[in-house]
Amino acid sequence: MSNNCFFAFVFVLFSAVPLRAQKIEDWNPKKIDTTLNTAVNLSKNTLENNNSLFPLLAKLYKIKHYSKENAVFVHIGDSHIQGDVATSVIRNELQNYFGNAGRGMVFPYQVGKSNAPYDIFSSSKSEWRSSRLARPDTTITCGISAFGMQSQCPDPEFNFELRPVNGIKDSFDKVQLFLGGPVSELYLEYNDCDAENGCFASAPDHTILNLKALTSGFRLAFPTNDTIHFYGASLEKRDACGIIYHSIGANGAKYSDYNKTSQFWKHLKKLKADCFIVSLGTNEAQDLNLTSESFIIDVKIMVSKLRLASPDACIILTTPPVSYFKKSKPNPALETITASLIEYCNANNIVYWDLYSISNGIEGASIWKKKQLLRQDLVHFSREGYTLQGNLFVAAFAKVWNDFLCKNY
Repeated sequence: MSNNCFFAFVFVLFSAVPLRAQKIEDWNPKKIDTTLNTAVNLSKNTLENNNSLFPLLAKLYKIKHYSKENAVFVHIGDSHIQGDVATSVIRNELQNYFGNAGRGMVFPYQVGKSNAPYDIFSSSKSEWRSSRLARPDTTITCGISAFGMQSQCPDPEFNFELRPVNGIKDSFDKVQLFLGGPVSELYLEYNDCDAENGCFASAPDHTILNLKALTSGFRLAFPTNDTIHFYGASLEKRDACGIIYHSIGANGAKYSDYNKTSQFWKHLKKLKADCFIVSLGTNEAQDLNLTSESFIIDVKIMVSKLRLASPDACIILTTPPVSYFKKSKPNPALETITASLIEYCNANNIVYWDLYSISNGIEGASIWKKKQLLRQDLVHFSREGYTLQGNLFVAAFAKVWNDFLCKNY
């Protein structure tokens, strides 16, 4: 985009802001626990190359003032993301400030026999088989949630429920379903007496159901003898404006696992993302022979696919957090990954968040271990450790937002 076109875009964008708009106070998220200061380097807690976030920040400004639209975040990662502890902190803080437009992408993890985020519960009387993209079952494809599930009996069904968090249970009245197989009919029952029926002339891979009332759970049933595939659901609030924060993660996942999963990319377009956040690298670092060149090849492929999925979305790449190699020593491969990722982002003006350096790098691993922020496997984190990571990201994002307000308003 030429300079003249860029400034014309900025003029049109801000001339559209109503004159009645009021100044927004700075965003002051939760302060980092001072007892954990030795575990982090707060001077490093920044989103670098953040000029490309301008369109996202401008949209968030409109949402905060007067717009009825939503900003869609899609956070993609591995087991750190599947557990949804750090990402739940980010989602809650963003939605508390900008508005809650929905829980976003979910999957019936318990039915699929995998660990689930704290606020998700699912069950089924039917038999299902499942797969995740890091360890794919060749007969079961994976989709938008990084998982896939295949029915093993007639008339398959499952129940899904959002659990309360701190006494508050989220709700939704719009459901995007990602499906596969010869689906001709489905029933979604909710709130004891309400139901939505979908009948299809040709089997859909994606459908949207608008519910009659807000709910926190449903039973989804397929009256058929055919084999059904289920890939995930996005839970949204139909008339709300604010943030939809999709958290998509799978145990053991690498950049290469996502890159080769074609159904994931087909589905991803449907989410219409405004911002992608990618948090991978921990599993790549288990290979101490990993080279910068081979790692960046996979990063480039993912970035190109993200741009095809949502051409106008901004992209934030995060370096992986500290961890150990086979419990024996702080993992040196993380330095290779971090350095190569930062070099790539700087060369291509991509936003990055250097969690590895924020966590004090190779020396920081032993500090996080001593403070019991790492679990016993010395790769995953305690709830306190993940919560700290979530709060750090929010603080970094809030810095960029407050700077945006200061410069433009």
